[in-house]
Amino acid sequence: MREVFVLPGVSLCGHCGPPSRSPNAPDVYVRLPSSISAASGLPNERMVNVNDERPVQITPAQAQRLRTPMMGMVLTMVVLSGILAVFWFANPEPDVTYSRDEDVHEAAAWTDDVTDYSPIAADVPEGWTANYARWETRAEQGVDVWEVGYTTAEVNFLGFAQTDNANPAWINAETEMAPATGSVTVEGLTLETREEGDRRYFVLEDEENDVDGTTVVITTDAQDSEREAGIDAIVGAIGREIPETDDAQETDE
Repeated sequence: MREVFVLPGVSLCGHCGPPSRSPNAPDVYVRLPSSISAASGLPNERMVNVNDERPVQITPAQAQRLRTPMMGMVLTMVVLSGILAVFWFANPEPDVTYSRDEDVHEAAAWTDDVTDYSPIAADVPEGWTANYARWETRAEQGVDVWEVGYTTAEVNFLGFAQTDNANPAWINAETEMAPATGSVTVEGLTLETREEGDRRYFVLEDEENDVDGTTVVITTDAQDSEREAGIDAIVGAIGREIPETDDAQETDE
């Protein structure tokens, strides 16, 4: 005959899942039979509290073994951080700002082989750099263009576009439909002035250019002194023969 122990406050219903305890149920004690007590090494008929949840306690030696890996990880991180710091300070990032500077004269020499005029290669003031120097086709206006753009010493923009087959659509596109504001004379040539916002445009049309008959549009947001220096350099270079560079000579050979 099998003994059945009924624990007050604890559900032992087979259809209700595992035994469960009501939150308000009192502590439940079970008197273990002699056979269970003997097998477990407990005193005979010991009263056991089934709700007793004592915290797990470890010995000092066990605690030391648990702390040892953690201390090793911390020391490793400190050593690695020190090594990285040494490399960082031994190889500081160079304080160098890259600025693009195209070789305008070399690009003009290459372009000179495909144009019927001498591409402008201006001698701009010291400290200016060329952002671009290129030969392009404006397919929407049907115009082939030699164009160069500079960053001035004061970090302003001044550039030009030159062609020998200009049309009103191309000029309006280059000047962004800016309204005309007058004219200026540079090196004996008359340039129409246009202005929109902080951008100013100077247009030398082919009928006003008795040097090589090209149309030149100068665009800038530079202030007076830089603007005048740039325009003088560009207009002064119109029609100037382009000397061949070493690379161009080697290609011809």
